[in-house]
Amino acid sequence: MKKLLKEPLVHFLLIGALLFLVYGMVNTEKDETEIAIDDNLINELAAKWELKRSRQPTLAEINGMVEKYIEQEILYREALAMNLDHNDEIVKRRLAQKMEFISDGLAESLQPTEEVLKDYYEKHKENFQKDPIYTLQHVYFSNDKRTDAVADATNALVAESPESLGDNISLPNQYTDASAFLIARDYGSAFANSLDALETGKWSGPITSGFGVHIVNVQEKKAAGYYTFKEVLEKVTIDYNFDASNTFKTELINTFLKNYSILVDVSDATLKKSLDEKY
Repeated sequence: MKKLLKEPLVHFLLIGALLFLVYGMVNTEKDETEIAIDDNLINELAAKWELKRSRQPTLAEINGMVEKYIEQEILYREALAMNLDHNDEIVKRRLAQKMEFISDGLAESLQPTEEVLKDYYEKHKENFQKDPIYTLQHVYFSNDKRTDAVADATNALVAESPESLGDNISLPNQYTDASAFLIARDYGSAFANSLDALETGKWSGPITSGFGVHIVNVQEKKAAGYYTFKEVLEKVTIDYNFDASNTFKTELINTFLKNYSILVDVSDATLKKSLDEKY
C-alpha cells in the first residue's frame, strides 16, 4: 500500500478527481444571470489578442472584445436554457474534447522520477531493442524491365542459381553484419522490415522495395541487444508519459462512471449481455 501511494500517477488521479469534484461544486452554485468582467478575463482577452496580432490591444479594442464576450455569454446561456445543446453531436464532441484536454494537462504535469522511468524501461525493454544485424544476399527484379517481376522472382526461388537471374542495380546486392537501419537507408523500411520474418540459409520472397521486387537469402541474423537506459532516456520519458496519460484518462472516466447508471435497452441479446457485463 505504501508503495502504491508513492506512485506519481496515483497522486494525480486523486488530484484530478478532487479538481473535477470542486469544479462541479463551484459551478452548481454559480448565478447564471451574472456575467463577471474582471482582471483575469481582461488579461486573458488581451493575451489572446497579443498572441494573434503581436501587439497589445488599445482601450477601444479591449472594449470591443468585452462587448463580444458579453454577447457570446448571453447567447450561450440562452442556448443552454433552451436545451439547444441536447443531442447535438458537435457540442457533445467538443465538450468531451475539452474534458480530455483537462485530463491530458494533468497527466502531462506528472514528473516521473528516475526510479519510475527505470522501472518502466525494464518492464518495456522490448521497445528499446537495437536493430538486428544481417548478413544477406538479394536478387533484384525490375518492374520496369519485366512484364511480371513478381512471377519471375517466384520462379527464381526454385532455380539452381537464383543470383544469376536478376537485374542490375547500383545499390549493394549483399550485406555483411549490416543493421536493419543501414539496409533501410538503401532499400527502404518496407524491405528492411520484411527481413525479420525470413528463414535463414535459404532463398525467400518475393519481397518488395521502392525499386521493385527481390528474393533474399538471409545467411545470418544476430540480435544486437538493447539500448541502455541512458541512451534512450528521452524515448522512455515520452513513452511513459503517453502511457500514463492514457491510464490517467481511463481511471478518471472509471471514477466518473461510478456516478452514473447505464441503462441498456437493446434488442440484440448478445450485445445486451456484453454491455450489461461491462457496465
